[in-house]
Amino acid sequence: MSSSFFIPFLVSQILLSLFFSIIILIKKLLRTQITVGTHYYISVISLLALIAPFIPFHFLKSHHFDWILNLGGAQSALSQTHSTDKTTEAIGQHVNWVQDFSLSIEQSSSKMIDSAFFAVWILGVAVMLLATLYSNLKIGKIKKNLQIVNNKELLSLFHTCKEEIRFHQKVILGRSPLIKSPITFGVIRPYIILPKDISMFSADEMKCVLLHELYHCKRKDMLINYFLCLLKIVYWFNPLVWYLSKEAKTEMEISCDFAVLKTLDKKLHLKYGEVILKFTSIKQRTSSLLAASEFSNSYKHIKRRIVTVVNFQTASPLLKAKSALVFTLVLGAILAGTPSVSILAMQKETRFLPGTNVEYEDYSTFFDKFSASGGFVLFNSNRKKYTIYNRKESTSRFAPASTYKVFSALLALESGIITKNDSHMTWDGTQYPYKEWNQDQDLFSAMSSSTTWYFQKLDRQIGEDHLRHYLKSIHYGNEDFSVPADYWLDGSLQISPLEQVNILKKFYDNEFDFKQSNIETVKDSIRLEESNGRVLSGKTGTSVINGELHAGWFIGYVETADNTFFFAVHIQGEKRAAGSSAAEIALSILDKKGIYPSVSR
Repeated sequence: MSSSFFIPFLVSQILLSLFFSIIILIKKLLRTQITVGTHYYISVISLLALIAPFIPFHFLKSHHFDWILNLGGAQSALSQTHSTDKTTEAIGQHVNWVQDFSLSIEQSSSKMIDSAFFAVWILGVAVMLLATLYSNLKIGKIKKNLQIVNNKELLSLFHTCKEEIRFHQKVILGRSPLIKSPITFGVIRPYIILPKDISMFSADEMKCVLLHELYHCKRKDMLINYFLCLLKIVYWFNPLVWYLSKEAKTEMEISCDFAVLKTLDKKLHLKYGEVILKFTSIKQRTSSLLAASEFSNSYKHIKRRIVTVVNFQTASPLLKAKSALVFTLVLGAILAGTPSVSILAMQKETRFLPGTNVEYEDYSTFFDKFSASGGFVLFNSNRKKYTIYNRKESTSRFAPASTYKVFSALLALESGIITKNDSHMTWDGTQYPYKEWNQDQDLFSAMSSSTTWYFQKLDRQIGEDHLRHYLKSIHYGNEDFSVPADYWLDGSLQISPLEQVNILKKFYDNEFDFKQSNIETVKDSIRLEESNGRVLSGKTGTSVINGELHAGWFIGYVETADNTFFFAVHIQGEKRAAGSSAAEIALSILDKKGIYPSVSR
């Protein structure tokens, strides 16, 4: 999965916008077929889906859109212009089997585009945040200059209205010369503010106004107003978000109108409509960024409310049933789709540990030696216990580089392309930066010198369909084969250190149910050395991007007389992140824990 921000976020917006378009179409087609309240709730829950890109659904495993994500990753090609010095300098090779042979991956990097997009987005967010804060200064000014209502008749009517709708939260009722129509704001301490001149309202009309504003308070509509403001800040560039937010705001008012009409005596319904009409003549400039509910708004807004009042009737059981069905279907679609959108927006997919026996130890000093960050995972087979350093790095996925060759060899053996005694591949004469590569190879020489062209040739002979099925059958990392050319070098395939340990154990125990002879052949090919009756097996991996060391791996296991220890180290850094560095870190930790005394020590 790409670490890019641009592509995943863009794709998530395309998908969400498609979803919003469908919702808008459904709402238009069903304008009179479902209740006003249902329209409002559909708008709100649809907008709630915008939170999904920022929710880490780590527990889900979905690869439906991995091919899209990789559009932002490396569209790379092998480069043969790699400096051997960069991989060998300062890498203290304590053992002769460590050879950092790796080809550089030349990436057509999207970092500049990604950075530019991120900068523009952040700039837009900053501008919208300032605009929103500026718009809401009005609320502060109103609170500062308000006059608390002390008119006994008005207060009595206010309390009567609260009793009628069974709302008992304390609400501050005030008047202000800064407004021309009633306004409601505040969540913890709600405010209902009336214009300074309320002589234009009769007692019945004032009751209509107060009921409407109190319903806003009772339903906590102010929370929705804050939420809509937040969405406009974050998604300032998406016109559909603005459209749905405006619809939600209008539907909020209309659903309050409905609530009021159901509360009022029928003879006052006409009066309620007249109250709304009174505000058509009021020229009051309002902001869509205001986190408040205003009784008056645009002419179009008021017209929709009047039509609603004129056509008001209590919802029939059939209408309620249809509304419930439509809402349920929309909600189900949102719940089913948002995890996928979230996964798209994640920059790095992680897999967390199950509820198993885990202990955490600090091995930072070993990584600091190479000025690199990374993770370490160890599994004790007898104790069924994990030892982990740096949980985040140990559960994050990275390109496996040459460590994948262990499983590439296994598949080639299982496919019958090679056998233990017949694994010869002819060198095609291409000049590589390592003399060890510029010759014919068999499985054992290719594994020892990490000859990339050998395993790439195996992949071509196996075929893409077979490879794709194989990755899924053994559950290798993210199982992604969407960049066939370099999928294990620095393409689509990614795996975490924790997953490396788990799949290595499955390989060792042949939980894949492959031919045992093939398992043993691969084991023989990755056997490295023996010390004090303990056998070390493993494979290094080095990622070189644009001629620079990018990351290093060392995975393997130590066999003792009565136990087997599986381990994985991944490092990344600017200068010394290579497989040999990862190997030295692993050997140092294994030595310290008394698992494998290094030959060099």
